[in-house]
Amino acid sequence: MDVRPFPGAIDMRYVPSLVLVATLVLVSACANTGSPSGGPKDETPPRLIRTEPAEYQIDYAKKRIVLHFNELVSLERSSEKVIVSPPQVIPADIKAVGDKISVVFKDTLRDSTTYTIDFTDAIVDFNEKNPFGDYAFSFSTGSHIDTLRIGGTLIDASNLNPIPGIIVGVHEDTADSVFANQPLTRISKTSKTGSFSIKGLPGKSFRLYALGDKNRDYRFDQPGEAIAFHDSLITPWAEPSATIDTIFYRQVTCYKPDDVVLLYFSEAFGRQYLAKRERPAKEYFNLTFGYKADSLPTLSLLNKPVGVTEWFLPEVNPTKDTLRFWITDTLVANMDTLTIKLDYLKTDSTNNLAPQTDTINLVFRHPRTGGRSSSRTSSSRKKEEAAPPPPTVVKHLEVTLGLPAVLDVNASPLITLETPLQAMPKEAWGLFHKVDTTWQAVPFSLHPDSTSIRRYVLKAAWAYETEYKLTLDSGLVVGLYGATNDDMSRTFKTRAEGDYSRLIVTVKGLQGAGFVELLNKSDKVVRRASIVNGIADFRYLRPGSYYTRAVADWNNNGQWDPGLYSDKRQPEPVYYNPKQLNLRAHWDVEEVWDVTELPLLEQKPQELQKAGEQRSR
Repeated sequence: MDVRPFPGAIDMRYVPSLVLVATLVLVSACANTGSPSGGPKDETPPRLIRTEPAEYQIDYAKKRIVLHFNELVSLERSSEKVIVSPPQVIPADIKAVGDKISVVFKDTLRDSTTYTIDFTDAIVDFNEKNPFGDYAFSFSTGSHIDTLRIGGTLIDASNLNPIPGIIVGVHEDTADSVFANQPLTRISKTSKTGSFSIKGLPGKSFRLYALGDKNRDYRFDQPGEAIAFHDSLITPWAEPSATIDTIFYRQVTCYKPDDVVLLYFSEAFGRQYLAKRERPAKEYFNLTFGYKADSLPTLSLLNKPVGVTEWFLPEVNPTKDTLRFWITDTLVANMDTLTIKLDYLKTDSTNNLAPQTDTINLVFRHPRTGGRSSSRTSSSRKKEEAAPPPPTVVKHLEVTLGLPAVLDVNASPLITLETPLQAMPKEAWGLFHKVDTTWQAVPFSLHPDSTSIRRYVLKAAWAYETEYKLTLDSGLVVGLYGATNDDMSRTFKTRAEGDYSRLIVTVKGLQGAGFVELLNKSDKVVRRASIVNGIADFRYLRPGSYYTRAVADWNNNGQWDPGLYSDKRQPEPVYYNPKQLNLRAHWDVEEVWDVTELPLLEQKPQELQKAGEQRSR
């Protein structure tokens, strides 16, 4: 009999397969209990549910603070980002556990004091690292809580770059000495853009400082610590303000001042000490000191041969910290060991210069010469003895010419000698330019370089697009030890007039002496020109894109100088022209620049700021 299932019935032959499929689906569903994969990324920041104690709680004397969030949270670089104010001698224990952040104070809490835990942007959710945002928690151990703030930006005084990660703080005591003797009263730390906000302040007058705190004691007690200070007392205040958010009108409180600019610098300080001594050649020895000096050390040769008086010639760099002493007496030069009494100024434990006397031994170690092998046969030795001696190689005085193949017409090439000289007659040199096919002599001069006794400066009125030849006759330049030069000849060309541009900058708003620096796109100095009658004139420039920076040279020494806190002297002012100057060949460009037209924070071009940030990484 043919049996057919009634409509809608399940064929029993497929029941085992259906049961298996259902079981697999059930197991798969049980194994994946989390959120399904895919979908948009979670960009929702964590939400603060409650705090223990409440925010702005007064009369709170417990040492534990707990923040509760709606999801798992973590702290990013809490030791760098989280700032507790007043500063703690023993750091508070700050950590994230699950959906909570706890703060446990280790120091004794002060009476009637507002405490602020500034988390900045350290709080993020655990999974996606979405930031909670700039957040600070405050409470008071007394019956009143302080809520005022002082805000602003910290920038490098020499180049106006923002300075991140630096402590900025205040002192209620307005005495000048308190910055060095007492820790800062309340502190903050600058963000990656250099901005800061010191929170929890009362309505009093404060001194404002920034401190590159090397020993974490919140005071300026190390000469190597970089600082900034505001010239005037600052009294914070608050004022109501209104904002419109879509259709809602909200009343908010603005805390002032919020636009203070601090100029960050390191004082001109370095420890003076004898860092290195060496005698790499018998003719000279080197002394290297830890910092620039105003005077030279005094040398006394304790094992000086009888009859020797003057025995050295000093070669000094401009900062007097790298010294080479050429030995002028052959008796002294041939001594393997020099015992010298050295008198100089050394930085003592109080960071002041004090007289110091050292006795040093300078040993010249002769270079090793290869010994003869004992395995040679007697016949080979006889052949060597019978062979004629090798010819004597004449050692000439080395002369180095700083002449490129193509010379700029405003250049003054340098000539460097191997040793100091006994004689440098100008007649030994010749300078010629090519007219048609013949060389004709042109006037020139040689001057000792002010930075080295072994260098001379070649000066001439270079013509555009001209071929020149510099010659030196042999045997006329005599070195300190009698060596003479070999003959030499060098040809070179000068650039065409059309290869150059000229920039004339009229500077306004700069008081007193100053100079303008021409910068490339990496914020590096290409050229410097003094401001004369309000004008900085840059001639013979290569075509290209440049920026300009002006420096108020208060002491007229031709360089930027930092400040000095003990004299309440700020660093010399620096200004940037935000405009990029594009110079083309054979162009004269005139630029009028008022250095005070824009606030300092709006002056430096973004391209130069990015270049500075990349170098600081």
